[in-house]
Amino acid sequence: MSVGVALLAGAISAGAIVAKVKALEAKIGDLQTRARMDTSADGKTRERVFDLSLLRDGVGYRALLSLVEPLEMAGTRFLIVAERGKRNRVWAYFPDLEVVRPVATKSQDDPFLGSDVTYADLAGGAHWDDLVHRLTGEEVIDGTACYVIEGTPRHEIAYGKLTAWIAKDSFRTLKARFEGRDGKLVKEARLSDFTELAGAPVARRIEVESHVRASRTVISLSDIKVNQNLSPDRFTEAALKKS
Repeated sequence: MSVGVALLAGAISAGAIVAKVKALEAKIGDLQTRARMDTSADGKTRERVFDLSLLRDGVGYRALLSLVEPLEMAGTRFLIVAERGKRNRVWAYFPDLEVVRPVATKSQDDPFLGSDVTYADLAGGAHWDDLVHRLTGEEVIDGTACYVIEGTPRHEIAYGKLTAWIAKDSFRTLKARFEGRDGKLVKEARLSDFTELAGAPVARRIEVESHVRASRTVISLSDIKVNQNLSPDRFTEAALKKS
């Protein structure tokens, strides 16, 4: 470790930085938004629009997605249950068949509707507590000084290492890098257009660039509402078909 990194590590630890990020996230108990997802590859752009609801469940999350566009997929819904230390549980509801089916564990690491994000990513990916963190230094991202935090998974997930660039002044995550278990770069994400809701920063634009598929996905959030006291009963397999 260089002298500069050693001094930085002595000033603030990776654990302290992560604790501040988690404290901000904890201010939002639930969230609802309209999401537009545009994926560009091979000169073509695929558009998806869906309603997204998130519910904090202790240290876990529940995510409910309902497709709005394209019209032929409208009403298709997905429920993602993310728990610390466990692989996500995912169910899908198909309105044309009126059935709810579980999504296989391995399939959860596949692209979601042809995009550059996975089912696991939509529910927050790996939990902060599921990673062993290391502060590696500082970098400037878009004019903002950031801590650079590396996270190694404590249990098997799709990625072998995750790196986050966290703003020193606000503890917003501005950039994330995802590496495979083979050490190769899988994709990078940049978060921008932040708004403050309930005292926590929320990114309204997330741009993901895949280094494997040579594609790019932009997710734009609108009409964001937080802490609406959403009922946990809405985020269950039984309720998925009735929504």
